[in-house]
Amino acid sequence: MSIRNNDDTTKKQVNALVVYYSLTNTTKTIAESIQKELSCDILRIQPVKELNPEGGAKFVWGGMQATMHTKPKIEPHFLELSNYDLIFIGTPVWAWTFAPPIRTFLAENNLQNKNVALWTCAGGVEEKALLRLKKQIKDCNYIGGIRFIQPADNNHDANIAKTIEWVKSIKWAQS
Repeated sequence: MSIRNNDDTTKKQVNALVVYYSLTNTTKTIAESIQKELSCDILRIQPVKELNPEGGAKFVWGGMQATMHTKPKIEPHFLELSNYDLIFIGTPVWAWTFAPPIRTFLAENNLQNKNVALWTCAGGVEEKALLRLKKQIKDCNYIGGIRFIQPADNNHDANIAKTIEWVKSIKWAQS
């Protein structure tokens, strides 16, 4: 696999990983688009005890967990993160911040000095979540971030195209 710059010439071979959490499969849409574009590995973060994605209770419980900065127990993964040059991390926005399972993943995994790109998916215009997520990876090499507003429902094809253009625009290997 390789990251290509905008003139489509190969700059450097990289091992990329897409890490995401998605309760309602909205964030999954973007994750799978990145994975497909890069032909890379993908890791869905799965809480041991998942919220019910149906009904309004998810907003109450999810919002409370996000506000309280809880770290729910997540299913173990067996990937060696040191094998990856570039890690994309995606999350839905809950209560103006990133989802608690991503907080757990970041607390349990050493991403120090890793090249990291971030994305968020929200139901409305929300900027704080991406900034809060960026603060959580302060020991990483932040190479870019992007926000999506209802990517699965709001002009799906345009959001997939936006995802692909964002992935292509990342020039972390150019330095």
